[in-house]
Amino acid sequence: MLLEKRSEQRDVKQVLLIDNNQEMLESLKIGLEKFCDHFSVLCAYDGKQAIDFLRREPISVVISDVKMPKMNGLALLSYVTSRYPDIPVITMTAYGHDELEWLARKSGAVAFISKPFSVNQVGNEIMALLQKQSDGGLVRGISVGVFMQLVEMEEMSSTIRVHSDSNGLPGVIFFRQGRLMDARYDIYTGEEAVLKILALEKTRMYIQNECPALVKPKINSGLQAILLEATRLKDEAAAARGMKDQKNDCDEMPVQERKKKAFPQPNTSLRSNTMKYKRELKKKIINDIQSEMGKGYDLHQVHSDHRWEHLVTLSWKIGGLLNAGNLKCGCIQKSNGNVNFFIPGAPSAILQTDHTCPRDRVFQIAGSRR
Repeated sequence: MLLEKRSEQRDVKQVLLIDNNQEMLESLKIGLEKFCDHFSVLCAYDGKQAIDFLRREPISVVISDVKMPKMNGLALLSYVTSRYPDIPVITMTAYGHDELEWLARKSGAVAFISKPFSVNQVGNEIMALLQKQSDGGLVRGISVGVFMQLVEMEEMSSTIRVHSDSNGLPGVIFFRQGRLMDARYDIYTGEEAVLKILALEKTRMYIQNECPALVKPKINSGLQAILLEATRLKDEAAAARGMKDQKNDCDEMPVQERKKKAFPQPNTSLRSNTMKYKRELKKKIINDIQSEMGKGYDLHQVHSDHRWEHLVTLSWKIGGLLNAGNLKCGCIQKSNGNVNFFIPGAPSAILQTDHTCPRDRVFQIAGSRR
């Protein structure tokens, strides 16, 4: 099953309480222990300590007093909503009045609690927020990049929280109606944060089916361009690791073996066979299509291009996830009216046509080859 409700697994969240009244804070923490099956409580005694917790820990809800030394509650609220817009903030104060509540909500607070309050009141507010976060679910068995493609295709509004087993730092990605708006990871924001998140391994994703209103668009690049850049960075990192491993191996080799390793003889047979295969592939595709359509169209631009492999692979996976069957053929129309068709294979074939070609007919013929 691809999507599981969070309530089906034991997933204890962390709630951060901030108040300079240590006695009151400890009393509230003890009172909230009755909710320990759903969340645990961290305590901070001023805004600075709260910020340290936010940087180190995956916090689900923040509850802050308004009147505090060093950094008051409204300043902390502004910091949280700007740096961590996915974390809801509840404001509490002993000086409750309509103007202060209006100011707190305008600054991004989702709830306002006046002192004195009961432990159950606070607990119920927290549970309501956690339930709202749980309405999406836990995504398994799919990469972050592929899921982002699905969100874009379905024009969904989502907050995607990404956790990696190999790295304790969580990342968050925001989509509004299919548009990639922003992302946060450690000290990074925007496109840099997305690239950091896409580089994570052994990930799990928690989905919330909304994008906070406070999130503003900070990413101008298209999703495909970002995914391709992430793939390039992964390839470069893998190549660098390979070169390092190769150097370590060479250091232990005799001198003659090192020379052979450093200057290998070219495999002319493999290169010749690869070139021959590509020529035959191009000829077969042209012959197949021209035999169906005639020779009155510009179909000579058939080639293989490794830069397309990422798009072809993603399209292939998405077809399987949507139970649409294996990808047979895809196309992208350029601004000048020309169309590029991509046909999966080893390697995949890229067919360039001009605006005179009947696109639907080419698509039908190219797709029937698989």
